[in-house]
Amino acid sequence: MPENKKLTKQVEEINAVLRGFGHAAVQEIKMMKDGKVIGQVRYGYKPQFVFDAVNSILLPENWRYEVVSKEIFDSQVVAEVRLFIRVNDDQWICKGSQIGQMQIVKGNVGDSFKGAITDAIQKCLSLLSIGTDAYRGLLRDVYLSVNRPDLLLPKQQLDQPAQSSQEHDADQAPHNSDLPKIAGISYQQRDGIVIAVGNSFDKKDLLKSAGFKWDKADKSWFKEVVVH
Repeated sequence: MPENKKLTKQVEEINAVLRGFGHAAVQEIKMMKDGKVIGQVRYGYKPQFVFDAVNSILLPENWRYEVVSKEIFDSQVVAEVRLFIRVNDDQWICKGSQIGQMQIVKGNVGDSFKGAITDAIQKCLSLLSIGTDAYRGLLRDVYLSVNRPDLLLPKQQLDQPAQSSQEHDADQAPHNSDLPKIAGISYQQRDGIVIAVGNSFDKKDLLKSAGFKWDKADKSWFKEVVVH
C-alpha cells in the first residue's frame, strides 16, 4: 500500500478511536481574565486521550517530536515543536512545525513548558486531520451530553413518550437494512449521517456503490441517514 494511503487509513482509525472514548475525552476550553470568561468557549480533546489513540494505531515507536525552540515570558511559555511520523522502516515524514503556549501558574515554569509542548504536538497532529471533530466544532454536544442526553437525540424524539431501552437502542442504531454488510466495517450514526468505521480503504468501491461519500476533512466515508 502506498505510504500516503496507509497514513490516511491510520488517521481514519485514530479518529474512530477518539470518537469511541466519548464524553470522557472531551474538555471545555475557556480563556479567563479577572475571573471572567473572555472570547468564545471551545471544546477539544484532552491530550492524553489523543496520545492514547495515536499510540494504539501508530504505536509509540513510530512517531516522535523535537523541540525547535522555547521562550519564557512573564506569564507564559511558548514552544515550537516538529512532529515526525514513521512511514516505513527508514523513512520519517514531517508536516512542519507548530507553536504551542501555556500560562505560567504559581511560578511553575516546568509544568508550563510541558503544557506548551503538548499544545504544539496536538496542533501538529491536527495537520494530519487527527482530532478533526474538535476543529469542525462537533465536540460541544459530546461534552454537554453527560448532563443533557437529549442533545444527542434527534429533535423529533424529544416530543415522543419515553420508550423502552430496547426501542431506544433500535432508534439510535443505523438501519442495517440500508447498509451493506462488509467484512471489517461497522457503522456509527451521528449528526444525521452514518459513518463507516474500520479498514474502509480497501472497501471504497463497495461503500461507493452503497451511496457513501468520502469526506476529505474527516478522512472518512459517510452517508446521509434515510428517515423511514
